[in-house]
Amino acid sequence: MSRLRAFLNRLDVRLVLTLSSVAAVSLLVSGIALFQILPNYFVGQAEQRLSNAGQATGLFLQNQAESIAAQRPQFLTLRELREGRFLPGVAQFAADNFVLGTVEFYNLDGSLAARAVPSDPAALARQGLHVDPDVGSFRSRNPVTIANPTLAAPSFRYVIVVSQPYTSRATTLNSVRAALLGAGVLALLVSGLVGTLVGRRLTRPIDRVRRVSARLTAGELDQRVPPSGVREVDELGQQFNVMADRLSESLHLLEADRDRLREFVADVSHELRTPIAALRTFTELQREGTVDEATRHEFLDRSREQISRLEWLSTNLLDLSRIDAGIFPLDMRWGDLRDPLGSVAEAQAEAAEERGVSLATAVPAKPLMARFDHERMVQLFSNLIGNALKFTPRGGQVQVNLSDGDRQATVEVADTGPGIRADELPRIFERFYRGTNVGEARASGSGLGLAISRSIVEMHGGSIEVASREGQGSTFRVHLPLQDRSQGQ
Repeated sequence: MSRLRAFLNRLDVRLVLTLSSVAAVSLLVSGIALFQILPNYFVGQAEQRLSNAGQATGLFLQNQAESIAAQRPQFLTLRELREGRFLPGVAQFAADNFVLGTVEFYNLDGSLAARAVPSDPAALARQGLHVDPDVGSFRSRNPVTIANPTLAAPSFRYVIVVSQPYTSRATTLNSVRAALLGAGVLALLVSGLVGTLVGRRLTRPIDRVRRVSARLTAGELDQRVPPSGVREVDELGQQFNVMADRLSESLHLLEADRDRLREFVADVSHELRTPIAALRTFTELQREGTVDEATRHEFLDRSREQISRLEWLSTNLLDLSRIDAGIFPLDMRWGDLRDPLGSVAEAQAEAAEERGVSLATAVPAKPLMARFDHERMVQLFSNLIGNALKFTPRGGQVQVNLSDGDRQATVEVADTGPGIRADELPRIFERFYRGTNVGEARASGSGLGLAISRSIVEMHGGSIEVASREGQGSTFRVHLPLQDRSQGQ
């Protein structure tokens, strides 16, 4: 039973059954309509022919009587007219040629004058003609008058009745019935064949989609549905391919996120291991009491540095987690971009002097008004300028420029450090990524500053880029949008 139900639930089988059902219902309705109309139509036609045959019999009777009287008037006596000796021949001729049925001549008193039936019923049967009981009889309204040639003699009048005609109605109805039955069988066969062909043409592309989806479910993410030539199925296949592309892309992104998360955890563990190990060492040495006062003060200073590093790392990690969660707060207000840049440059001047690096700043004379978060902008400029100072050797130079472009401001931080290798440039804004050509400065950073800087820039609707060549320094450019104050309100 379940196999039969599964077979009947197939699309091609349903299509064949639907086409066959439509053909069967159409033929059934047509057959019922025809057999409600045709029998009555044939009966009406047969009765009309019978009426015409009765009228023709009356005319023939008169013509025959006048012809006989004209040929031998001396023999057509009153007795012959009364006895109607010529009526049987006339009735038989009419029954065989006009009526193809029973012909009866009645006197006015109701007595039968003559009666005749077809002389060769077998021959009529071979022609497909049979007595039709459904056809009524015809009775002449006006009696046929036959006058005696002798004017002194009276005239004789006969009523003509024709009935029980031989018709082909039954044969025709049987032929129509057989034709309808044959047409029905042929229509069912043709509809079944057409339904099978069309069903296969439709189900083959759908089955291809099913197979591709099964392979995709099995993990073959490169499988796609090819075009089939059927518009609706092709549209379904295109949507399926788009879904498969997005699924594949999402899985690749998940794999990439998983790899980045693994690297992130490893990098965080590595970053935490160094200060924790240093703090443990300093604590154990002081606990043993084997260090003098000067060494103890040195340990405390280094411990303070490691704690500051841990604090900086935790702050950066907290900022990144807020950025990922979409809850990084921004206090957007109108202000002059020269203010946060100037305050950062002033704060970094002392660090530049200690490192022996020249720090120069160039800003336009007129204000550059924009909507920005002052605290985050200070954080952005601090990261960029701090990195430039950190990676620039003694005697080098860091140049900071602020310029007004076409509806945007550009902040450029250029240094004369070792530069960045070309193969490392695409990864420079990744978390915990630190280049290989950075010397001792590599160990002092967390690898999170540039990632946070890019997020801050993007949250302000801007962009950041870097240009660098080994041995010739690096240049970071930040593009921030500018607006009219009237548009921002």
